Amino acid sequence: MNAVSPELENQPEMPPQAILAQMSMGFIVSQSISVAAKLYIADHLHEGARAVAELAELTGTHEPSLYRLMRALTSVGVFKKETDGCYSNSVLSEFLRSDHPESFRAASHMICDHEHWRAHGNLLHSVRTGEIAFEHTFGMPVFPYYAANHEAAKVFDDAMTSFSKSIANAVVQVYDFSAASTIADIGGGHGLLLETVLSAAPEAKGILFDQPQVIEGAQVSERVETISGDFFSSIPVAADVYLLKFIIHDWNDEQSDAILNNLAASARPGAKVLLVESVVEEDDAIPSMSKVMDLNMLAMTGGKERTATEYDALLKKAGFKLTRVIPTPSPMQIVEAVRI
Repeated sequence: MNAVSPELENQPEMPPQAILAQMSMGFIVSQSISVAAKLYIADHLHEGARAVAELAELTGTHEPSLYRLMRALTSVGVFKKETDGCYSNSVLSEFLRSDHPESFRAASHMICDHEHWRAHGNLLHSVRTGEIAFEHTFGMPVFPYYAANHEAAKVFDDAMTSFSKSIANAVVQVYDFSAASTIADIGGGHGLLLETVLSAAPEAKGILFDQPQVIEGAQVSERVETISGDFFSSIPVAADVYLLKFIIHDWNDEQSDAILNNLAASARPGAKVLLVESVVEEDDAIPSMSKVMDLNMLAMTGGKERTATEYDALLKKAGFKLTRVIPTPSPMQIVEAVRI
């Protein structure tokens, strides 16, 4: 899970204690990337390299401290330092530009923002008790919190759109939607994934289903019908293909049963359900983002990432048959199931 500068790849192998120390301080790198995202540094470097003094003036920051941030992030490959001492974007920081078509800037902002940062500071509470660190920290579940805190909710919504940009393209690359006449995105946020899928299925119409306050912020094309509701109550949507991206992993098994049962009540036999999730490998020793994301679910929502076997059991219980797990050119996979 460590980003390493290309210049350091051929250095001698570090001893175990040095590797452990580096991993233990990984949170400092994460926070540093988040700070760079909040300061829009990659945007300022888009037209070319800049000196730290110029960057400090543009970002309203303390020049010596900004230099230390840029030096640290350059050492792990996020930025580059030119021979004249100026800094420029690397292949990594290009994705921190807010105008990049697959920008990760908003997600990098959120991941180390107030809510995630403080909740993960109480991860020990979750491990000791099985309780949700976010609720222990803020006194309420995460989604009601966002509903009551509009600025934090905007950061979260923008981050979800940021996540969707790269994932949407990855989904379209590996899955054929051309036979579908109606494609519904359940809990689809502002509709970016659905619009991307519809671009690959020109004959299909779309349905975007989410909570009323989320639907209000959606800007979708004429091909998309918007329906507001609560997927724990009902999902009054008829479609050939149902998309659920980052939905089931937010919830425990009982809550996931409720969502999938409501979906099954509306889905006709043969309808397909595509869960876009980070599927956990059965082998614990395989390094992957899914296992780290699983701890994020433990701390933030009480949900979890699942193996293919676990998804199979959930889907079967609700009346769906898991047909395949499709890898994508992203850390996500598509769990395909059919309504029996």
